[in-house]
Amino acid sequence: MYKMLIVDDEKIERDCIRYLIESSPLNLEMREASDTEQALQILRDWPADILFTDVQMPSSSGLELAREARQFLPNLKTIIFSGHAEFEYAREAVTLGAENYILKPVVPKELERTLTKVIRELDEAYDTELRQNQQQTYLLQYALQQCINGNYSPEKFSPEITGALGNFRQLILLDFSVPFLSGNYTVLYDGLRTCLNLDMETLSLSPTQALLFLRHSCPDSYALAQDLHQYILRNFQTDCCVSVSRPVARYQELPDAYTDAEQQIEQRFWNSDNHIFAYDHPVPAPEVSPQASDEELLSVIRRSLSAKDAASLRKNLGLLFEKYAVPSNQSQIYVKFFFSNLVTALYPYLPRETSGSETPPLERLITELYLQQDISRIIRTVQSLADSVLQAYEACDSGVRREILEVKDYIARHYSGNLSVELLASIVYLTPDYLSRLFKKSTKVSLSQYIRQVRMEKASELLLTTNRKVIDIGTEVGYPNYSYFCQSFREYYGKSPEKYRQEEHHEAHT
Repeated sequence: MYKMLIVDDEKIERDCIRYLIESSPLNLEMREASDTEQALQILRDWPADILFTDVQMPSSSGLELAREARQFLPNLKTIIFSGHAEFEYAREAVTLGAENYILKPVVPKELERTLTKVIRELDEAYDTELRQNQQQTYLLQYALQQCINGNYSPEKFSPEITGALGNFRQLILLDFSVPFLSGNYTVLYDGLRTCLNLDMETLSLSPTQALLFLRHSCPDSYALAQDLHQYILRNFQTDCCVSVSRPVARYQELPDAYTDAEQQIEQRFWNSDNHIFAYDHPVPAPEVSPQASDEELLSVIRRSLSAKDAASLRKNLGLLFEKYAVPSNQSQIYVKFFFSNLVTALYPYLPRETSGSETPPLERLITELYLQQDISRIIRTVQSLADSVLQAYEACDSGVRREILEVKDYIARHYSGNLSVELLASIVYLTPDYLSRLFKKSTKVSLSQYIRQVRMEKASELLLTTNRKVIDIGTEVGYPNYSYFCQSFREYYGKSPEKYRQEEHHEAHT
């Protein structure tokens, strides 16, 4: 609803104008003023869209009011009404940008026609500004996507976009355990902007991951992460991990900040209850006690197994579990690799039946361990298999390449279906975290980014080679939610699917 200020020193005139508008189909919020001074005060506190003012008033003229009001409200629409039909009044009113000059007594139809025209112009100006802002947002999101991938080239973007990138000072990674963003991204982002007062731009990496780019760094990043986590939990009844990067001074530092945020979240492996990570509240480095090395313990365990020395086996397994009951300075990859060797050593000695059921194949046991997300679950699983079963996977360079190729091939053949990291990891017998690390190390992009790339490139192909509806193409490439598909496409290509199709077809025929 647009706002209109009616200014006239005669109350009966103001009442007449208000009555005529309220009796018409026009929908306007109205206020009144009796002179220029009162009108200017109202306009400063209540910026109106339309100024409807008499020309002649005791203190100063409506023309002077319009001139002064436009200094701080440049887009204000002005309508002059007066009992004088002098040409000079009308000419000066037009010079001031007045939309019309209405003579008293006001004719209802003339008033309605004039206001309808002004409202239509306001609508058109609003739509134009909205489209421009949206296009700028899409281009900025596309630039951010290129930036965190390390592919941003300033010469490919306008100086305004490069300048906008330089305004970001911190990055936040949200990681959901379910595809929460598919249907909630708009209400989530709007809520974070208003309720937490975040001046930010957003980028959806996948249905489970999103990045928030803050234009102002936070003096207490850990407290901000707590507020974000609590807001999402309270308003959406879903959990997520929040990782706040260190501040950055220029856009070239954003890729490293993104990597830092990803690495911080990796700490949840050691404590599954921890959902909040921030650069100013680092997870304490574990204290390493002088104890036997993993290689020594594994060697003793193997000798105990061969000699059937139960006491020695229990003792050394106990030492091993005690060692890993507290956070270690070892990486997840190493831990899982080590315990896969332990499970392999133990397996020939496990009873063929456990708790009345046949012992699962070794491959299945290791696969189940791969799916565990934290060390406490791994230890519990191992203890349920005769005091020890742990997981990891040793992949030589050729093995890594083979696994990555298998994953890429599967994505290429099943891009329209479910491509969760858990599913892909189970196909190649790796844990989700391990697969994610290996994939990014091998391809230089995260798994979710690669999936998005494949889907977006396929969507581009279908848009340019078929006449299928955009909503059908979105479903075909794995985005059953039309709005989310359009948003993802705009973030990736900097324009909507419809505009992309039109512009590419136009270029092809010129």
